[in-house]
Amino acid sequence: MLSEYEEKQYMKKWFSLSEKAAEGGFTWPSLRENDEWCQYMSTGIYRMSATQFEAIQIATVHVRDIFQRTYEYLCEHRESFLKLKFPIETWEVARMEHKNIFSYFTRFDFIVNDYDIKLIEMNSDTPTGYLEPSVANKVLCDYHGVSHPNIIEIKLKQTWKQIVEDYNIQPYEKIHFTSYDWHEEDYQTVQFIRKHCTVQSDYVGIQSIIVAKEGLYTPDGAKINYLYRLYPLEYLVDDTDEGGKKIGLQFLDHIAQGRVKIINPPSAFLMQNKAILALIWELYEKNEWFTTKEQQVIEKYFSPTYFTNEPLKNEDYVSKAYFGREGGGVSIINNGKIIEEDQTEYYYNQNKIYQKYIEMPDCTIDTWDGDYTGKLLIGSHLIGGEAAGVFLRVGEKITGNLSMFIGVTTD
Repeated sequence: MLSEYEEKQYMKKWFSLSEKAAEGGFTWPSLRENDEWCQYMSTGIYRMSATQFEAIQIATVHVRDIFQRTYEYLCEHRESFLKLKFPIETWEVARMEHKNIFSYFTRFDFIVNDYDIKLIEMNSDTPTGYLEPSVANKVLCDYHGVSHPNIIEIKLKQTWKQIVEDYNIQPYEKIHFTSYDWHEEDYQTVQFIRKHCTVQSDYVGIQSIIVAKEGLYTPDGAKINYLYRLYPLEYLVDDTDEGGKKIGLQFLDHIAQGRVKIINPPSAFLMQNKAILALIWELYEKNEWFTTKEQQVIEKYFSPTYFTNEPLKNEDYVSKAYFGREGGGVSIINNGKIIEEDQTEYYYNQNKIYQKYIEMPDCTIDTWDGDYTGKLLIGSHLIGGEAAGVFLRVGEKITGNLSMFIGVTTD
């Protein structure tokens, strides 16, 4: 616990840093949860060695290659699609092929113990965590007088040039960006990503998009031909209008029929499914599809993951929902007993994959309540197929929405 004086000094520093970060769009240094404000941004800096940082960037590229090859496998082996247990309503969209990289905006989550780097999840459909390792990290590094190692903004600009080329978007055309406009983090994240877009763009709240017979429109009547959406496609299965009509299904049909082209592409939605991790491990154990070098990459960076818990019954393991986010529906099993779990209903009742449990390293950070020791999870952004920097969070054994962000430097 901090003394009254220490607390005042800490809060003065925290508010000052928060205000500077807010100037760049990072406006959620604290989060409202259960009727109280919870700190999200720490004021400290995690000092990572340059060699470890580089090792994570290398791992990011190698892991990317495995997912790209797995995407190619699914395109060639359609029968394996059934193992992923997508809602039937999303099948047509999920099976749409994309010629280039499966996702332009991806974040891998790694557990890093020294130089042992293990992937536990991939967020390829609607990843967040962009302003923390860019805007906020720069503010924290400047405060501490150390270097800012991430290059998020550079890669975003390069990637939008690539998207415009891949989608053959003409100079007179416009990309619309969408999210929940009332959700501060989602809204600011979309605006940050949009800022680096190299062609005309506009923003429309997801709930304001008009789903008509001919396609998607803005409230002003402008047709939406290209849509960047920070909105999970599986949500559309249950989306209805005020009259109860399932407009989400019509939305999905417009995507499937090419009336609107979405960014990230449908392939990102396909690969977001956590069952992909079990499929990769299954192919690895059967020594199918992957080259010898790719097999070595999987052995080095991936964790044993299965469609059933049978192979892991005598080990500690984690069960995860196929479409889980922010730790939703995750359970940790030790000696056959659940020792920690998230029971968010939407995720908890989904199909599960089972992954060998790996302990995250401890990390102590400063908070307005004093020092806090939690578990460190390292996110690594892959933007346009290239490593762009790391995003550090410290929290409980299940990394949830209230895990705290801490800055990073390689000085």
